[in-house]
Amino acid sequence: MSFGTKFRILREMKGMTQAGCDEKFGLMRGTVANWENGYAGPETELLPDIAGFFGVTIWALTNNLPLAG
Repeated sequence: MSFGTKFRILREMKGMTQAGCDEKFGLMRGTVANWENGYAGPETELLPDIAGFFGVTIWALTNNLPLAG
């Protein structure tokens, strides 16, 4: 499972919009949409913040495996 797919699932579980996540992580508008559509990925420095916010490990976000239930 790609990073973008995992991010979308986690974002939706939190009830957040793409724009809300752009704002939360200090990103330019449309950045999360690009991640979710597989056009780009986050900067490495942002991974700890993303993982912490969603309560998952960086490993779970970045490896091509499904999220644990």
